[in-house]
Amino acid sequence: MTTAPATERNKRMTRIGTRALAVGGALVAVAFVAGCGQDLTAERDGRQLAEAVCDLKDASDAESAEAAIAEIEQQIDDIVREYGVATAEDRGDISNNLADLAEHSVQDNEVLLQQDLTVLLRSAENIRDDATEVQQSVWTGIAAGLQECTAD
Repeated sequence: MTTAPATERNKRMTRIGTRALAVGGALVAVAFVAGCGQDLTAERDGRQLAEAVCDLKDASDAESAEAAIAEIEQQIDDIVREYGVATAEDRGDISNNLADLAEHSVQDNEVLLQQDLTVLLRSAENIRDDATEVQQSVWTGIAAGLQECTAD
């Protein structure tokens, strides 16, 4: 037969176990939401970069193209610093693609502009395949934004 102090101790242990389970569940939920939030922020940052690329596509003169490239390079620096999303080789490829896009934008060559955007999109998708989950979110945002840009 259980004594009164033992019963009280069992109730107390049950309450402690229930609280620990609730706290553990809350911590898991917070970690999950934080991870989702970081993914969403990373994807939004990627879309903003793609919007800057679209601005470059729409540049009508060398001065506006240079300003757009400077904005893109700044955003890439911020994204790399925040998420570590690109290797030096990736950055070099992207810079070359952006230079082509700027040249073809100023020339108002729609065919080559579309090719340049397609190459940038393909690069984003290839880089995304080798990235971590949060990095993939950045490249997903970039790819989605570039797809919208090519549809314009």
